[in-house]
This record gives sequence, C-alpha cells and structure tokens, in this order.
Amino acid sequence: MIDFHTHIFSPYTRGHRDQVARKDPLFSHMHADTKAQMIGVEELLQAMEESGVEASVVCGFPWGEEEQVRRENAYLLECRQENPDRIIPFISLPNDAKAAGEELKRCVDAGAQGVGELSPGTYGDRLWNMKTLTPLCEVLKEAGLPVLIHVNEPVGHPYPGKGHVGPSEIEVLVEALQGMTVILAHWGGGFFFYELMPEIAALCQGVYYDTAASPFLYTQGIYPVALSIVGPQRILFGSDYPLIPPERYVREMGEAGIEGAQLEAILGGNARRLLGRPS
Repeated sequence: MIDFHTHIFSPYTRGHRDQVARKDPLFSHMHADTKAQMIGVEELLQAMEESGVEASVVCGFPWGEEEQVRRENAYLLECRQENPDRIIPFISLPNDAKAAGEELKRCVDAGAQGVGELSPGTYGDRLWNMKTLTPLCEVLKEAGLPVLIHVNEPVGHPYPGKGHVGPSEIEVLVEALQGMTVILAHWGGGFFFYELMPEIAALCQGVYYDTAASPFLYTQGIYPVALSIVGPQRILFGSDYPLIPPERYVREMGEAGIEGAQLEAILGGNARRLLGRPS
C-alpha cells in the first residue's frame, strides 16, 4: 500500500508553531490551533508500520515565505535520504516563478519526486491571476514531475482552509497544466463528476484524483461513482495522515464493494506506475 498524501513538518516548525503562524496567515488558519496535529517523520513511519503502508508521499505546504519553503523542503529531502524506500518527497515552491525554478532545481538534484501540495489560490476564493500562474506552470512543465494540487468541494459544511474555487477555475488550471501529470487532491473537489462531459474527459487524460479526507467529505458511495466515471487507473489512495488513519479508508472501500484489481490499483498499483516504482 502506498499512501499518496501525508503531511509532516520539521522540528523547527513544530517547535515554533505560534511564531510561524504569526508570519503565515494560511498556516495560522490551518494549524494555529494546537488541536491540529503536526507530526514528524518518526511518527509517520511508526503509523506506516502499524497500517501496512510501504511508502508515503510526504507533501509540502503552500508557504508564503521563501525561507519557510526552503526550510521545510530541506527537512522532507533529509527524511527521504534517511528512508529512501519509504519516504517520497513532494516539495513546496515559492510563488515567484524565478525563485520557484531555482528551488525546484535544487530539490530535484537532492531527490524530490514531485511538487505539492500546491494551492494556486485554491484555499481562497479564486485562482491566482494567470499572469502569475502561467510562469509557474511553465517552470513545472519543464521539470516534468507530478504535481499535487489542493482542491476542495465549494459546497457543503465549512472547515479550516476550505476555499471556494469551483469547477470552472479548476478547468482553467488543468488546461494550463496540459501535458503534465496532475493529482487533484480530495477527489478534485468533485471535479471528476464533470468528466461525464466529453470535452472535460479529454482535458483530464493526465489527471489523477486522490482520496484524501474522503471520510470527512463523502459517503463511501464516492468510490463506485468515481470508478464508473474515471475508471480504476486514475484514483490514488491518500489518507491526509495524520488527519485520518489509512485503515478507515480501506474499511470504507471494502464496504463499498471495491476489491480485486480495482482495489490493488487504488491502494498502490497506480502510484507505483506514476512514480516509476517496482511492483
């Protein structure tokens, strides 16, 4: 089993939560409350052992300050160096395209395997202006790494960090990233429903959807519905750990009747293919 969506934070950030929150409004909104769990790699590895997870993608956070971006990227890459078979680092990037290119090159040389969890305005009310977004997209395309993007459903109950970007904005974003492997987190905020439209299905050939936070958002009926629309090859198991343990997802998939080759694809096969990992 490969968990495609987890979060860890450096000892500095965990030890200076209040200080970091004062500098970063989004981090403050998400993590200033001490009830919001923040763990390091040791806790993640222990949980992986208990849950039977062989490897985890550890995601960055959409930091506002370049210093914090570099600090957390360095930690994720260090964790990968110490646990090369188990930790798969997806890094954060500065918002400035030139700085993003420089940081991306540094991190790729050090072993980064993807980018994300990015939030080009998706935690807010609208996408970034395309004058800002387009240069960043070009940097990402040149790197050729998979990109994981935070997307949430724009309806339903509120929770910290929930934005209001809707399907039309996500269509613009996916179009800007054509030719790349894109993972839309949290079922893409329901964007996969629109793949019933032929033009959206054609646009999304390189788009995957992860299951992160699914038990808090949807009934288990989401699994057969998603499989009927996008098929088993573009769904990735992601727990958003430490938010929810992997066992809850596996149980819900079983209760939804997902089994055999479909279950294997979601729980690990698709991730191995996407990341070029051996079976």
